[in-house]
Amino acid sequence: MTVSTMTGSTLPTLKNGDSGDAVRFLEQLLSSIYWFGLQQGRPSLITSNVKFDAQYDNQCQQIVTEFQENYNATFPFPSPDITVDGVVGPETWKALGDAIFKYTY
Repeated sequence: MTVSTMTGSTLPTLKNGDSGDAVRFLEQLLSSIYWFGLQQGRPSLITSNVKFDAQYDNQCQQIVTEFQENYNATFPFPSPDITVDGVVGPETWKALGDAIFKYTY
């Protein structure tokens, strides 16, 4: 049996102005992180205003930026700080995966 893994380098870089299925997936990840972050004793990572419209607009960029800032503040060493730029590149995709893993297990 072959196990396939997905790395940040195979995911598209997303930024303001982009749209489509990859953006919708990003919105779903951000929303999941928010809801898991609401659990008692765990920090709330992002705003609740995630819209599932597959549009990387100003609001989506703001939420990504907030996630990046909070990731750096919430995930201590050995997690590396990620760039806070509102762009979802390889390091932010990895951070999103780390956050989902942390808040779901």
